[in-house]
This record gives sequence, C-alpha cells and structure tokens, in this order.
Amino acid sequence: MSQLMAVGLNHRTAPVEVRERLALDETGISRQLKRLVDDGVCEEALLLSTCNRVELYAVPNGESRMRSYMSEFRGPRGEPLAPYLYWLKGREAVQHLFHVTSSLDSQVIGEPQILGQVKDALRLAEDSRAVGKVLHKLIHRSFFVAKRIRTETEIGRNRVGVGNAGVDLATQVFGPLKGRRALLVGAGEMGREVARGLLSAGLCELLVANRTWDKAIELASVHRGTAVPYERVVDYLARVDIVIVATGARTPILGRQDVQKALRTRRYRWLVLIDLSVPRNIAPEVDDLNDAFLFNVDDLSQVVSQGRQAREAASAHAEDMVREETDRFLQAMAEVDADPHIGLLTRRMEDIRQDELDRSRRLLEGLDDSQKHALDA
Repeated sequence: MSQLMAVGLNHRTAPVEVRERLALDETGISRQLKRLVDDGVCEEALLLSTCNRVELYAVPNGESRMRSYMSEFRGPRGEPLAPYLYWLKGREAVQHLFHVTSSLDSQVIGEPQILGQVKDALRLAEDSRAVGKVLHKLIHRSFFVAKRIRTETEIGRNRVGVGNAGVDLATQVFGPLKGRRALLVGAGEMGREVARGLLSAGLCELLVANRTWDKAIELASVHRGTAVPYERVVDYLARVDIVIVATGARTPILGRQDVQKALRTRRYRWLVLIDLSVPRNIAPEVDDLNDAFLFNVDDLSQVVSQGRQAREAASAHAEDMVREETDRFLQAMAEVDADPHIGLLTRRMEDIRQDELDRSRRLLEGLDDSQKHALDA
C-alpha cells in the first residue's frame, strides 16, 4: 500500500482562518477531482472537506506531482501551507482514514456527522470517476471499521456533538437559557442537532431560516418554532439573544454593520453569535463589538464535553480495533496485489517447462508414446 497517500490539515494543525482557505463545496470538490485525474496528478483521488478538516486521499503518479499540486494553495496572507499540512503514506494513511471515519480524530470524539461526510465525499469522487480499486476498497473498509467501533465500544454514548457544544457556549454567557430566543440559520443535520439542544435548554422561541423554505418550515414545525425568510435574516437579529449559523455559504452572510445595527435596536443587550461554518459565515470583525460574543468552530474545542472521560476510555479500545483492521486491510490488499504477479510467474514457468520439454523430445526422437507421456509428467 506504499502507493496510497493522504495529505491535509485539520483543527489540530491549522486555525479556522487557514482551513477556510482550502474549504470546498461540492462544485469545488468535483472540479479539483477532475483536475487531479485529468492532469495526471493521481490515478485515484477523494477529497474530504468539512468544518474541521480538508484532506486528499490519493493513489498518486509520483509524490512530486502531489507536492507540486499542493504548493499552489496559500494561507490567508499568501503564506505557504506547508507548516499546517500532514503527509501520510501507506499504513499511516490507512490508519488515519479509519480514525477519521470512526470519529476518533474529530474535535468531539463520538460525533456522528463525519461518517455521512465521508460517504458524501465518496459519492462525489465516484460521480467524478476519480475512484478506482484501491480507494473503493479502502473507503468501504473504513465504513465497516466505523460501524464496528460504534457497535463494540461506548464511543457514541454520552457524546456532545458540535451543535450541542454550541449550546454550551451560549450557556457560558447567559447561564440558563430559559426565556431566551434564538435564531438558527441553516436547517441541515447540524442545524437539527442545535435546535434539539436549544429547546431542551429552555428556549421560549426558536426562529429558523434556511435557503430552502420547505426545510425551514419542516424543522420549525417539528420543534414548534417559526420559519423566517433566509433573505431577511438580518431583520431578525434584534429579536433574539442567540444566533447560530451553520450553512454552506462561501462568504459571510452577517457583517459587522448588521450586528451593530441589531445591538443598537436591542439597546446593547448581549448577543451571542456562534458560527459553525467553514468558511466562516459571520465576519470576524463582529468580535470587536463590545456587546457581541462571537464564537467559531475552534472555540468549541474549549468546551468541556459531558461524558468525555467515558468516551476517552472507549477510544483506547477503539484504537486497538483500528490497528487490527489496518493490518487486515493491508494484508488483503497485499494478496490482491500479489495475485497477478503469481499468475504471471506461473505462466512464465510453464513456458520454460514447455521449451525444455520440446528440446528434450527433439534430442530423444526415438521415444514411444508411453515414454513421451512419462517425460511430460
């Protein structure tokens, strides 16, 4: 498996302002995959882009081509990304993917979103015809490993996902959330998790905005909230105490002036804004306002998650499983790689045998049929 490589950055190696420079939406992922394959950088490629990581798994046509490709990307001030990147080969790349898919490498161990994100990455790679034998087997094996770990350990219990950790941040500012109002922008999986956490914390009103109106209505109805138009999100800032944004927008949807105007209308009562998006959807300058408390995905790592000790104990057991499954996968791939070589060697040996047999027959032309048969045996 020495031909397999992984390169990327995550919440441990790079701050959000660097990660958002590489973050890709589905169109961007498809475009990069096509380029990687068409330009001959890789035989196979898969791109995983989430709030916490951007990673490329590949069967490259030489490491130098991969490094040349990655050197084109730059940080927020035009600096090289090399200090933030990790490069993994063979066993290390396999083991890392198993960690990622099993949520052992997540900001919050045990969170469930990553498995769906890896499945989405595989779908995009397949649609782009960028996946071959190696990555197909590897990714599907990672799904098996993730399921085994979640089934055989306590890794998924007592978890606090990124969405619920955002609720914890609001509680740190306001204390109990009973009687507070919140605006949730984004009604995807993460938005749903946030809504559940907010309501269980005692909110008196939940407003939901989403680009897709039907999704906003659906989520609002489930939680007895109110759907509001996505285009008018700014108009509702002054009505709420907490704003949580988790969308796929490529640029900020809330700026400093938007929040400043809302604070003025609120007579400068505190406003908590939690940006769960990468790239960030709330302008960083909002944090300069005295009565605005802006948090991003990196701030979530400071939240002490309930059940953390139990999950860490479970992760030790899961680590053993990852090592075991890595060995199994590498052994299986080695056998697959060896099959054509064994067949080629067998055919070559048979050719040599036939050549020698023909030569012997020419030298011993007087042999009868039974003697020739004995010689062939």
